[in-house]
Amino acid sequence: MRSRQKEKWLKAIAEELRALEDNGVWKVVRKPRDARVLHTKWVFKTKLDAEELIERLKARLVACGNEQEFGVNYHITFAAVIDMTSVKLILVLARKWRVPAKHGDVPNAYVKAEKEAGLTIYINLPQGMVISEEVLKLVGVESAKELVLELQKALYGLKQAGRLWNQLLHKKLIDIGFEQSLTDMCVYFRWRNGVLLVVGVYVDDLLVTGTEQSAVDAFFGELKEFSVKDLGQASKFLGMRITRC
Repeated sequence: MRSRQKEKWLKAIAEELRALEDNGVWKVVRKPRDARVLHTKWVFKTKLDAEELIERLKARLVACGNEQEFGVNYHITFAAVIDMTSVKLILVLARKWRVPAKHGDVPNAYVKAEKEAGLTIYINLPQGMVISEEVLKLVGVESAKELVLELQKALYGLKQAGRLWNQLLHKKLIDIGFEQSLTDMCVYFRWRNGVLLVVGVYVDDLLVTGTEQSAVDAFFGELKEFSVKDLGQASKFLGMRITRC
């Protein structure tokens, strides 16, 4: 790596690996004979805040989904995305109700979803991952070259990852009383105790408003198992700048 910010990027890689391991995304195993093993790569992104200033450096490990084979390591891949018209409608409702729409982000969303049952998916050890002598002995190999990672959860880059995460979030929203819109699969609403909440979903980004500020403020707390980041009043969503007049 030749970047002037090499140390910061290496730190970002270490943080990503630690987050994946903490989420139980894989287990280290001896490479099975004739196993189809997917390659991985690092994707680097500089995340900016609403003022276009550097907020943080993000390193994301992704599987090379182009190497997957239908019926071997994936089945269904479809995952819905919100229509931009629905996003604008949520913003219009926020204006009408005088309750600013709030933006939430789910960190490492895909890896919170379990992989498909009945499928075994292996990936190569990613660059930057260090295997201790203790792990080598535990698995019963002499070198890390004999190891692969067997996925226990979804991983960015997999063809089915978006669908698996979408199913998990959908189930949670239904469990806490939301109903799915008939006109947009990524819009949910809940009417409870005279208060209406409307939520728009775009992969791991959430846009929420409602008829009462307190209900909107409490919403992300209902998804605490996903560690949703409350980014406050929405100022930027899907590349669109949002300004309240």
